[in-house]
Amino acid sequence: MELRQNEQFLKKAYNKALLPCVLSILSGNINILADGILVGQKLGTKALAAINFSLPVYLVLCIAGSFIVSGTAIRASDAIGKNRGGQAQKLYRMSIFWCTAASVFITVLGLAFLKPLSLLLCFDESITPLVAEYSGVTIAGALPKILIYIPFWFLRLDGRNGQVTLMMLIMGAGNVILDALFLYVFDMGVFGAALASVLATAAACILGFVRLCDKKSGFAFGFCVKAEGVKFLEVAKAGSPSAANNLFQTLRVTVINALLLAYCGSGTVAAFTGVNCICAFAESVTGGVPQAASAMLGIYSGEHDNESTRLLIKRQIKSGIFCVAVFSAVIILGADVISGAYGLNISLRSAFICLSLGMAPALINGVMSGFYNVSGRNIWANIIIFLRVFSASCASLFLLLHFGQNPWLFLFFGEIATLVFWFAATGISHKELSRFLLLDTSLEQSGNVINFSVNGDAESICDASGKITDFSADNGMSPKQTMKISLALEEIMTLISAKNESAVKFDLRVYSLQGVIGIRIRYGGNEFNPLSYADNDEEYLGIRLIEGMCEQTLYQRTFGTNTVQIFVEGGIT
Repeated sequence: MELRQNEQFLKKAYNKALLPCVLSILSGNINILADGILVGQKLGTKALAAINFSLPVYLVLCIAGSFIVSGTAIRASDAIGKNRGGQAQKLYRMSIFWCTAASVFITVLGLAFLKPLSLLLCFDESITPLVAEYSGVTIAGALPKILIYIPFWFLRLDGRNGQVTLMMLIMGAGNVILDALFLYVFDMGVFGAALASVLATAAACILGFVRLCDKKSGFAFGFCVKAEGVKFLEVAKAGSPSAANNLFQTLRVTVINALLLAYCGSGTVAAFTGVNCICAFAESVTGGVPQAASAMLGIYSGEHDNESTRLLIKRQIKSGIFCVAVFSAVIILGADVISGAYGLNISLRSAFICLSLGMAPALINGVMSGFYNVSGRNIWANIIIFLRVFSASCASLFLLLHFGQNPWLFLFFGEIATLVFWFAATGISHKELSRFLLLDTSLEQSGNVINFSVNGDAESICDASGKITDFSADNGMSPKQTMKISLALEEIMTLISAKNESAVKFDLRVYSLQGVIGIRIRYGGNEFNPLSYADNDEEYLGIRLIEGMCEQTLYQRTFGTNTVQIFVEGGIT
């Protein structure tokens, strides 16, 4: 048996997060789909266009929520990777305070300037009143629409992906039910469609916070203006890519609406409402796949664990390509059904073919921007987002319209242009870093770190314990230090395997860096802390012996998996 890391543990941990994350984004986009289809069927194309013109208002709320919460959550995952759980708690409370403050500010300002805002969003006098009606309700409901980002991010960081899915399903299903009730029973028009979205979001938000406040949660509710040891600039940098994505989505919708209205008329704008909705659903793949890995990548980045990072990036691409193929087949085959559902008299198949062609490069762009975000390379993340979401897409559409070509090709050319730029730019800029991922590989090259995977059976554990002596010798460790590492690995993994009903897969990391010799053992299964025991428990005799021999031991539950840290020499400073 060679000491080498494989995908077995990582794949299982990632797959647990993948489906809930994809379903969560999918459910969230049902809000837009339900409003679009039900409004289009009941109220006609003008009301449908009004919702599309009002979309920037909703995206502004997304900008505020994603900026604050993604920034604090990414910093919290980094803190967890560096064994600073108290700092992660304060970052969670900091997100609650600033989301609440932002909600109040946006609601007061937005309602005060609702009329000029509506005129800015739409210059068609027959649609502007409908825009004002829909936007006004959305702005009044800013609080739940911003706060919902907190349980969405922090429940996933806590490893409770199923709760996120339940929360988002309630939001999506609730919106459909309330839309049907307000539009068809009470005949409340555009106002009712907006109100349904706000109430459904509020219900999901309440459920999310209830889950975050229960006994199983790793986060305690509270308010905090600033987390000690964390600068606002660090939070802003971490949150900037998510906020930039929503900001450029807002600008993109505004510019595309204006271009299509000028060149093609309001009918094509209404068609773009349907296309844009399916684009949002496509984000459940191109955005959901990277988001499922964000908590894990954030912690791996804090640990400087390059090998696990590479394996997880590859896993995202493999999983995403399959999802892209399935999604593309569904929307192309169902193009006429979707067009009819929106009450449109034109086919959307050409648009969906172009969207499908662009989804594979969009997936790679999304995976890379997501990784750069959590690893602290925020400028790279923001450049990719700026290109794919706004500049390359809008420039492509303008050129296609100007030369009389199929306008929907912008859905493909925008992604391809971004991918080509990324490929060329990393080749020029990586220098001493690894190509594409821009990882600092100095630790691996020094030979002071080793990552490897171990099955939970007794033979594999014993083999791994024995073979680690070669690594210890190469790093100049004394026989006593080597014995501590070997004994700790064997004793802890044996106990964990015995306490789990199903087979356990381990990912291990042993390192000797700057006077610190340590072991990280990560494993799945139910929550189990091998370091928690009563003094009279005979089966924990070996664990007590290890704790007496080593300087520090630590247990954490992160992204739904268990982590034990053992510091043979040195420790957390």
